[in-house]
Amino acid sequence: MNCLKFRTAAAALASALVLPFAWAGPAHADGPTVTGAGSTWSQIAVDQWRADVATQQGLKINFSGVGSSAGRQFYLISQVDFAVSEIPFLPDEAAKLRASGRSWQYLPIVAGGTALMYNLKDTAGRQVRDLRLSPQTLAGIFTGRISTWNDKAITADYGRALPAKPIVPVVRSDGSGTSAQMSAFLANVSPSDWSRFAGEQNIANTATSNYPQFGNSVAQKGSDGVANFIAGGTTGVGSIGYVETGYAVQRNFPVAAVKNVSGRYVLPSAANVATALTKARLNPDRTQDLSGVYRNASSNAYPISSYSYMITPTTGLSPAKGAVLAKFMIYFACAGQQKAAVLGYSPLPANLVKVVFAAVKQLPGAPAVPGLNSRECANPTLSGSLGAGADSTPAGSSPSASSASAANSGGSSGPGSAGGSGTGSVTGGTSGSTVVGGKRAKALSGAPGTAVLADGSAADGGSGNYAALEPTALTVKAGTGGAPSWVALALILLIIIPAVVVAMSRGGWSSARGFFGKGSSSS
Repeated sequence: MNCLKFRTAAAALASALVLPFAWAGPAHADGPTVTGAGSTWSQIAVDQWRADVATQQGLKINFSGVGSSAGRQFYLISQVDFAVSEIPFLPDEAAKLRASGRSWQYLPIVAGGTALMYNLKDTAGRQVRDLRLSPQTLAGIFTGRISTWNDKAITADYGRALPAKPIVPVVRSDGSGTSAQMSAFLANVSPSDWSRFAGEQNIANTATSNYPQFGNSVAQKGSDGVANFIAGGTTGVGSIGYVETGYAVQRNFPVAAVKNVSGRYVLPSAANVATALTKARLNPDRTQDLSGVYRNASSNAYPISSYSYMITPTTGLSPAKGAVLAKFMIYFACAGQQKAAVLGYSPLPANLVKVVFAAVKQLPGAPAVPGLNSRECANPTLSGSLGAGADSTPAGSSPSASSASAANSGGSSGPGSAGGSGTGSVTGGTSGSTVVGGKRAKALSGAPGTAVLADGSAADGGSGNYAALEPTALTVKAGTGGAPSWVALALILLIIIPAVVVAMSRGGWSSARGFFGKGSSSS
């Protein structure tokens, strides 16, 4: 047999053996592209889910995280098929939609906590990771009444004095649902602070999507902009801002524990958000009333909890686009919620999944919805859990002595999280990987008081020591977008190495080069 025939035969054999082990590529595209825009608060989850459905179902979903206000405007002028926003259309926006004959409906897409990410050092120059703040103290910080870290209100919450350095509140420079959520909370829990601030800033005494810049504050565009500023070296020291929890998790930065009505300081874990949202009420148009959430008396309720809206039409969408959008909605309401906790959110409970299914039925071309049970809809809440990572404390934060943290960090993205597909933030940005997780508990010196576990039980007994959960010994597991199986690689080596040896024995190095297509050979 000459080398050409040998090479051809070997290549054919290698292909036959390797193909069964090769990683799966994206599924064949099914239907037209559906476009959306809006919330950066929700973007981490939306990007993960649209990558998932591209791989698993061949659905093409485009989304631009331009902020809630811009997303609603794009919907208003028919530039997108759907929008994502933390607040519904404003009265003037709704009037324009009605005047143009446009339809719309609201449905929940993802639940989560608005976190207070911070970058702070104590009097000894050590990074603070156990900050505790009451709603009234937060109101003082974000309205300019409290301007230094050694303010007596902060000392009372934290239990010890911090340096006499200026506080740098970081707010959004663009129209933002996150700003609306934060300002709605502050206006509700500390109306006197918010009323004074609104008067000083010449804004309406209500929640606002456009947070005014004031005093020593800094304005940044998008949740990424806020998080990047806070996490930045020397410039971010002394700063605190509001972002969805996942943005802090990505950067392995701490978030403040917020005091709830029961008197406990709690973090925005999936379990604490889920508890708080049991007091959310739905209005007839499916918008949310969060007043009960802010004042939820449960011991582990995180008070700044909410969910984001997807806004879709009910008419005017082609059946083909309606089918794609409906399949996407069914995915994120069911299997997609398995990833909510590990991405920094909380999975939608059954009553909100039911609302999503009702919205699906309003779309032209929509398929039948699954049953509201764990067999047909893989939402973890339907089987009595909150999914992977639900009991984790946000990376680097305390107080907590809870069980293993599955928080992933690093800020880099690559296909494959919690199932091997989609865009998931993983340590080091490894492509096609799932962070399985692990934790290392390290005692830190903290303020006197009671720490709270994910289940709401007390920890620490007021001794002043907290456990900082750090992601460590992370196991990276290849998913459907990962590398070929080691079995396949072994088979390749078993074929190629003997073939090279044979080629060299018959025709020398030139024959071996020819086997790899880098030269000619004959024998």
